[in-house]
Amino acid sequence: MRPTVAKSKREVANIDARERVELAVRAVMLRREGTDYPDIATTLRVSETEAREITRVGYGRLAEQTADELRTEVEDRLNDLLRKAHLDLKLADSQAARTALYRTILAVEGRRAQLLGLDLPKTGHGDG
Repeated sequence: MRPTVAKSKREVANIDARERVELAVRAVMLRREGTDYPDIATTLRVSETEAREITRVGYGRLAEQTADELRTEVEDRLNDLLRKAHLDLKLADSQAARTALYRTILAVEGRRAQLLGLDLPKTGHGDG
C-alpha cells in the first residue's frame, strides 16, 4: 500500500490547473477534427455544457498564442503529415497511389515553404 502524501493547496491547485489545460487542449483537438459537443463531453467525461465551456476556454488560449507559437504548431502538423505521407509512399502498391502521394507531398512541402517564408514570388515570365 502506498503511503499518502499530504499536498498543499497550491500543489492541488497546480494539478487542477494542468488538468484543465489538458482538457481544453483535448477539447479543441477533438473539435478541430469535427467532433460535436456531445461526443466531446462523452470523451472527456463531462457534461455537454462543460464540454462547450472547456472548448471555448481552449480556443481562448489559442487566441493568446503568438504568431511564432502558431507557426511552430502548424509546422509541426505539416511535418507530421510529411512523415505519414512518406511512410505511405513506401507502402503504396500502385502507380496511381504513388502519384497521389507525390502530389500530397509536394503540396505540403509548398505550404511549409510558404509558412517559413521560403516561397519565392511567382513571376509572369520564364527563367530564360
